[in-house]
Amino acid sequence: MTYILFNPLANNGKGTEGLDEVTAAARTRSGGVQPVLLDMTAGDPAAVLLGLSPADEAIICGGDGTLHRLINALDGAVPAADVYVWRLGTGNDFLRDVLGSAEQKMVRLNDYIKDLPLGETGGVRRRFLNNVSFGLDGQVCELGEQEKTRLGRPVNYIALTLRLVLRDFRTTSATVTVDGEARTYERVWLASAFNGRYVGGGQLLAPGQDRLGDKLCCVVLYGLGRAGALLKLPRVVSGRHGRMAHCDIRFGHDISVTFDHPAALNMDGEPFPRTTGFRAVKPPRSV
Repeated sequence: MTYILFNPLANNGKGTEGLDEVTAAARTRSGGVQPVLLDMTAGDPAAVLLGLSPADEAIICGGDGTLHRLINALDGAVPAADVYVWRLGTGNDFLRDVLGSAEQKMVRLNDYIKDLPLGETGGVRRRFLNNVSFGLDGQVCELGEQEKTRLGRPVNYIALTLRLVLRDFRTTSATVTVDGEARTYERVWLASAFNGRYVGGGQLLAPGQDRLGDKLCCVVLYGLGRAGALLKLPRVVSGRHGRMAHCDIRFGHDISVTFDHPAALNMDGEPFPRTTGFRAVKPPRSV
């Protein structure tokens, strides 16, 4: 039996608009059998997935936020049934990373949720699929959620980013420790740990990262004024910052960041309360 688990809140509240296409694809895969549709907001999707047999399959419809909540509900468990993700979110950074094409819409999830990294901040410990971002990207997500709630419509994240770079964002000093090696930076715009390559709906901030490897990628953008940050950001978001001045890229199993005052943070695009630091750890890959 095929189960379709959909999040009606995904894609800025349009999470049901693509269900006809998903349902038709599921019927084709199963030889005409009608799939079971389940609203993820009306039950316990983790319990449903863990209760399926190897003969079943499930299709998750949603984006990065939907997947972030699901992997934390699963709490490290991997279902016995094949679980697929269908592209039905806003940013879709996970699918962009693993599929590499907007034409493909579905990928098997099981292998990608094994041995996920853990992020810890402010006493809260969460698994993450794509990234923990501290600083500018965190504040963009923070303000985006505020404006989405206030305005009741999709947010222009590019405009938000420009506003922060040109006027509102306050840089900090930060100490970043990767596998025991600490470095201190001034005027930090971004300090992030990446499990995947993309954030923010297609920004290629960690082009060398392998999500199936056993390390995270740490990216720090620092030492710039507003004009400098505005000039450098296009290179950063397009993945052309590997040898760029004012950008430090390191790989490691254990990454911690401490800022000199509370700053905004997000995991997989989900904003968290402001904090002065985080730690991200990726465990060794199991067989």
